[in-house]
Amino acid sequence: MRLLLHTEFALLLKRAGIKQSAFARMSGVTARQVNRWCRGDATVPLWAAGYVAALTHVPSHTIALMCSANAFTWQEVLGIANDADMVTARSAMKEMALRYHPDQGGSDAAMVRVNDAWSQARAWYRRR
Repeated sequence: MRLLLHTEFALLLKRAGIKQSAFARMSGVTARQVNRWCRGDATVPLWAAGYVAALTHVPSHTIALMCSANAFTWQEVLGIANDADMVTARSAMKEMALRYHPDQGGSDAAMVRVNDAWSQARAWYRRR
């Protein structure tokens, strides 16, 4: 399983219908730590992502599919609404780039996903 961006982890919680505080109680970590994972202040551990996916009552072979790169739209990766304008998308991309850039302590894989989401956003806004 790959490293999840904070927006993707928050979306998995939302899809599972689990609040951050409830997930904290079930997993034995503090609610503050879960909130830090959802805000991107801390890296989401793989066990937490797998636990959220398991709580959605899906077979184990689909857990990897839920966390695959194709499971999230570019709006979900950037953490913006589906009807957001280009300015909002650009500011979200800048925030994500500052957070996940390898020079700032992020990983190359995370930055590739952010760049891919941004290129999809630019193409989508050009077609509009």
